[in-house]
Amino acid sequence: MGRKYRLGQSRDAHDLDSPDAYAREGKAQSKRRQQSAERLTTEAEAHDSDAMLLLPDASPWAHLESATLVWRHSQIVDLELDDRTPIRATLAGKLKGVKLVVGDRVRFSPVPVESQDPDLPRVQVVAVLPRRTLLKRGGIDDREPWQLICANAEELWVCAAVVDPPLRPGLLERAQTIALASGMGFRIIVTKRDRASSKDTLPELDPLRAQNLPIVETSAVTGAGLAELAELLKGRTVALVGHSGVGKSTLVNALAPGLNQRTGDMSRYGTGRQTTTGARWLPCVCGGTLVDTPGIRNLSVRGFPRTLLPAIFPEFPPEWIEDPMALDPEDEALGLDYPERLQSLQRLWLEMEERNPNQNVFR
Repeated sequence: MGRKYRLGQSRDAHDLDSPDAYAREGKAQSKRRQQSAERLTTEAEAHDSDAMLLLPDASPWAHLESATLVWRHSQIVDLELDDRTPIRATLAGKLKGVKLVVGDRVRFSPVPVESQDPDLPRVQVVAVLPRRTLLKRGGIDDREPWQLICANAEELWVCAAVVDPPLRPGLLERAQTIALASGMGFRIIVTKRDRASSKDTLPELDPLRAQNLPIVETSAVTGAGLAELAELLKGRTVALVGHSGVGKSTLVNALAPGLNQRTGDMSRYGTGRQTTTGARWLPCVCGGTLVDTPGIRNLSVRGFPRTLLPAIFPEFPPEWIEDPMALDPEDEALGLDYPERLQSLQRLWLEMEERNPNQNVFR
């Protein structure tokens, strides 16, 4: 008895499941299929990742009032005026395809609203001002080459916990990479310092200390380091990144009392629980602003230029950075104090030139 097919089920679809699905096609069919795959691959590679970040010209709207975008709900956005007054707005049609992020400076114009609808947005965003900085990380493929985090922040603070979750220097090096690429300052915030002995000098950070990178050790329990952070935050906009569970929300609650950010403990799998679901614009009593971001698993550096690597790994000679894959981190003849740094260099070097994972699928 032959195979039975449900209503709407294709015999051809079943045939394609067999390993010799393409074995019966003729040479002409095979050539057409390969040419189609080539065109798809070429189109994916032809995308200009920098062109995707271009903004429409804002000069015709220079006479309008400006504000900061603090949240986006599809085609409706929340703005903050210079005096911290909140206001809700819609997006002009030409901006509906523009990638707007928290921190963008925009210009808006009033729109007529009927008196019976007081809750409707009363202004419309018509232009986005040029960004001073744009914090982004690598995307998943050439169709989405960048994942935007925030705009116009002066400094990036990467949070790393002493324990729960353990301190991972690899994340710090990735955060340093995206900060350099964005033209932002960079600072390492060590959280949960009370969970480790004062005799523990955290040797994992020694290679970063050798670069004179600013490191602030904090504890929300004892209050250590919080006054220093509040002073550094005055009059500035700072972005916070870090793994889930490192204490970003706890740090925000300490620096901005009254916001009552939800915090979470470690999960039963030893990972942090994500309590922040989107980048949040948080004004602080000290006069600065924190941009709290969701906990991350990884900071991709795909698409960033390898010219950033000498500034991140200054202890290595130029010829090593040019081709680190020829070196073995376990080779004692290299005289490495920290072999993990060479391993990290190799990972970043490979990832920066990683090809689109959607390419070569049909070859």
